[in-house]
Amino acid sequence: MVYQFGAMFPHRLNYDGSYDSICRTCHVTVASANLESGLSQHEEGHVCDPSRMYQLSEDAFASR
Repeated sequence: MVYQFGAMFPHRLNYDGSYDSICRTCHVTVASANLESGLSQHEEGHVCDPSRMYQLSEDAFASR
């Protein structure tokens, strides 16, 4: 499903027909695949990088 509302990892359909999986928490592209079903194994193994999470919190604080 493309652009799943409420999904932890929404999927984006690219112009070339491939799919990206995006983490809603750390905003990184977890994986890209030609078949949408190929994203799930990467999503299951994803762990947000603590330094990325720190940077996101600092950016949010600075924009206040």
